Amino acid sequence: MKNLVFLLIGFILLLLTGCYNQVPTGNNSAIDVEVQLKGDSTRYGLACDGCSDSIIVLLPNEGGDPIKFDIVTAKRNGMVYGNPQIGDALAIVPNPIDSLEAVMVIDLEQMKGTWTFQVLPKLKPNPTKTDEEILAEMSDSMKKALFIPREYGFTLKSYNQASPVGYIMKANSLEDESPVEYPKVTVYTSWHIFNGRLYIYKDTIDEQGHRIPQDSVGFDSGSMRYLSADSMAALFGKKVMQYHRKKNALEANKEAQKAEEQKSTTMDNKH
Repeated sequence: MKNLVFLLIGFILLLLTGCYNQVPTGNNSAIDVEVQLKGDSTRYGLACDGCSDSIIVLLPNEGGDPIKFDIVTAKRNGMVYGNPQIGDALAIVPNPIDSLEAVMVIDLEQMKGTWTFQVLPKLKPNPTKTDEEILAEMSDSMKKALFIPREYGFTLKSYNQASPVGYIMKANSLEDESPVEYPKVTVYTSWHIFNGRLYIYKDTIDEQGHRIPQDSVGFDSGSMRYLSADSMAALFGKKVMQYHRKKNALEANKEAQKAEEQKSTTMDNKH
């Protein structure tokens, strides 16, 4: 057992040495065994000592010596997303003409976490009344209880795993009697950066419980627009989605659960 512990400690020290030593010392061990997606020209690795406003030193996932990338042009073009710190996992899209110049930098470490946006419910279709008539019949207190924003979104995790945010437990059987309904929560299961674009993959199981073939799994693909410690934005299609960071998915779902309980209490009082 002691020998195993010493081996593990030695392996960790080897990785740290590779990241902090700026003098080429041969082929450092790979720090990530994940297979890069076919056709992805992005370089992945850890930010090392020596990074500055104009240079990022990257210890590549596939192993080897640290690589210095010029990020002056990327910064000037607003294509450095996040605030890379030593030890952060990064994705760098190199210039196809100059492989040591970065055209885009994404701080993957900063991307990890729970990102949400607010959604509001809509009135359910009514065959006999217009929306205006339905709203006119509601008291202000009922409107306040029913039209409560919820937090939807996703949690981006390590090893390219993802999970949805927004699911809540139904408080009682009166859910279907509510005059409002919320949008369907999109189930996300994994994520990747591919040539600088963010891909978030959807559920791998269909509504009948059957596994969806890998090449048929749905996804949302967006180009990054902004990333900071508490905010993120990406262009999906023609719409820029703006997200704010939550402490974790439980906190976001807790707020949504309170909204459901409040709505159910209103419906109980109505009955």
